[in-house]
Amino acid sequence: MDIVVKTGKSLLPKYLVLFQLIYICFVQLLIGAGLPSSLTLLCDVVNVLLFICLVRYFGKTMEAVDRFKPFFVLNFLFFFLGSVVALLCDGNIIQWAWSIRNFGRFVVFFTAVLVFIDKNDFKLIKKAAYVIEHISFVLCAYQFFVKKLKGDFIGGVFGTNHGVANTWLNVFLIIVFALALTDWLCSGKGGIRLMVIGLECMFIAVVGELKFFFIEMVLIAVMSFVLARKTFKSSKKMMAVVALGMVLLIISVPIMYSLFPFFRDFFNVKTVVKTASDSYTGTGDLGRTTAVIDIAGKIFGGDPFKVLFGIGLGNGEYSERQKIFQSAFYLKYKLSSYNWFTDAIVMVQNGLVGIALYVSGFFYIIWKLFMKYRDDKRNNTVITSLMIAILCLALFVYNISLNCDVAYLLYAILAIGLYDQKSFGPQGHKLSLKP
Repeated sequence: MDIVVKTGKSLLPKYLVLFQLIYICFVQLLIGAGLPSSLTLLCDVVNVLLFICLVRYFGKTMEAVDRFKPFFVLNFLFFFLGSVVALLCDGNIIQWAWSIRNFGRFVVFFTAVLVFIDKNDFKLIKKAAYVIEHISFVLCAYQFFVKKLKGDFIGGVFGTNHGVANTWLNVFLIIVFALALTDWLCSGKGGIRLMVIGLECMFIAVVGELKFFFIEMVLIAVMSFVLARKTFKSSKKMMAVVALGMVLLIISVPIMYSLFPFFRDFFNVKTVVKTASDSYTGTGDLGRTTAVIDIAGKIFGGDPFKVLFGIGLGNGEYSERQKIFQSAFYLKYKLSSYNWFTDAIVMVQNGLVGIALYVSGFFYIIWKLFMKYRDDKRNNTVITSLMIAILCLALFVYNISLNCDVAYLLYAILAIGLYDQKSFGPQGHKLSLKP
């Protein structure tokens, strides 16, 4: 008789990672239903538990750290230099800790995904993402047709809170669309699913005024065409995607213009450049592509030290509700809207050196993923992660996505593309009992 004996590691870390990913997708919906906004702090609790698990499995953690050492060294320098500057600038220790939390939580979670998540878990995550996207489509339709909401208040599973709903939704949609497209191109399966998700994403983008998502879809399609298998069959598939995409754009863009007339003629180079460089709200605040330059010149007054190193971690921090986390800099310059863009926040607190360190982390991930892609050009997981990593560079300038809770989803996708382990958790082996 054979008995399977479970040995090895606990499944708790794996469940914590999976819970975090699912919880992020629904917590804003719960808050919108009337529950306290402090529910988001549960993400911090989970992250603390994951950090304890990383310490508990120190060997595997250090294995991951050693394997991707440049990424962790860059992050260490980012936090170290930011902390030294904060000390030199008489920083507030509470606001410093809040800033460490705001940036450091994603490094912890990224490491946890590297260590605790395996290929079978990713299959589950992918299936869950598709289901949640369908749920989000239904909720967006309800929010638009029944509740009569539109634009920034459309968020699907991410609720209807202005400034959160469609910002988080945009991140989720680019991940799901990239997953569906690469699945179809690399495996030959899931064509109907891709078509359904594409249609649903277009509808959501129209009613949610997600202008940038149309550009992101094109970028994802182009990158997929370049990175997916270069066979005649895959080329025909890509042509089908392009044809379908053109039809959807022809249908959806005029509908968006009718819903939001002030965005007429948005999709031309001149308007896109003007929108990216002008004041974000038209009231003299920072623009997306000019934020760093404006901070260096207008706010820092060209001070070489501040331009290079900022004012220190914590000294530019903010919180909409908790005054204890509102720095003096934020209270003075909040009308500049610097806290709406990740690159601007990094520039304020860490300067150009901090921006270089922060962005270099993504370039390193892109390089590692490209090395994996070169070895296996049929790996749709790597292709998806590579595309998302490249889009992260655009999100760094575009909005605050990389610095709010939805970034957990982005960092999970990046880590999943890098991993190689087959499994984590209890391993079974057979004991043969012979009479």
